[in-house]
Amino acid sequence: MKKIFIISAVLLAVVLLFLGIYNFAFKEDVAVKKQITTEIKNSDIVPAALEKITVISDGAVLGPVVDKKTEKIKYYDADTGFVWEMESDGKGKRKISDTRLTGLKNVLWSPDNSKVLTTIKKDGKYSFYEYDYLSQKGTALKDGLDTAVWDNIGTKIFYKYFDNVAKERTLNIANPDGSEWQKITDIDIRKIVITPIPFTSFVSFWNFPNANEETKLQMIGVTGGEIKTLVSGKYGADYLWSIKGDKVLVSALASNGSKNITLGVATVNGEYQELGIPTFASKCVWSQDGKTVYYALPLGIPNNAIMPNDYLENKFTTEDTFWKMDITTGEKERIIETTDIKGKYDSSNMFLSATEDALYFVNKIDQKLYRLEF
Repeated sequence: MKKIFIISAVLLAVVLLFLGIYNFAFKEDVAVKKQITTEIKNSDIVPAALEKITVISDGAVLGPVVDKKTEKIKYYDADTGFVWEMESDGKGKRKISDTRLTGLKNVLWSPDNSKVLTTIKKDGKYSFYEYDYLSQKGTALKDGLDTAVWDNIGTKIFYKYFDNVAKERTLNIANPDGSEWQKITDIDIRKIVITPIPFTSFVSFWNFPNANEETKLQMIGVTGGEIKTLVSGKYGADYLWSIKGDKVLVSALASNGSKNITLGVATVNGEYQELGIPTFASKCVWSQDGKTVYYALPLGIPNNAIMPNDYLENKFTTEDTFWKMDITTGEKERIIETTDIKGKYDSSNMFLSATEDALYFVNKIDQKLYRLEF
């Protein structure tokens, strides 16, 4: 009996010792976990998955574009000229062209993303090239070009040509490789912006924004004819057509000699409506239905800046906030709160995802591609 009592006492002591050790370790583990949880909650570090603005390119980019059918994004690496494709969230990157291009300055994809116009700078001279990814054939365009863009379908290009002998400037149309060209009209604009008007057989053009010059928005048929002025009386103006081509955003100085840029919208019939937004057309993008404008609102503009010249000449960068506006009602809304903007962004080359649930832009500060998820 005495032996049984001693054995029971020993076993009880062992059990109590084990429970004590386990309880102490468990409480210590809980305390550590609780401390870690508290530190995470009190930390200023936000998990990357919670960030609304994320960088999705590894380096500087040129010509980023989204394929509306596949929702994939293509872009040129600004340093190497390699072409990359990735998912809409930046994952699954794969190289689709490893041809090295030095001196690459500009990239413009055709509407179906199957062809591209590139601008190369070499020895201080700019040259234009067309490359067809379906036929895998490239063509150098003729000398004398300083602006070239695609038509609405991607079967032709519009370009400005300067005849160095005759000293004449013309607006022309040709096949993508530059063949079968035809003159549309003579022009006297030295530095020009050319844009086809969506869903029409017209092409629009205007002189590059300058604070000291009236910037007229003009249009002409692709086969020529009479030039029609759509918007005039605006200084330092720039323009952005809606997806359907029935409206155009107009960013211009509030008045001749003003330092303030303001945004308005005009129709092809000449009607103009002031939107009261101090931003550039280049910091805007239209929704597919043409009712909403997504835009970046630039902050940090120097008081002595000559607008838009100093900004276009990269003399300063802006600190943007992000908004959208229903142009039918005038209602404005932030698409991201300022507290959720963790970096400094000077937005350019803005475009929407295929489903319009995210905004993409190139940050002029580092030239990388960013995604803002709504």
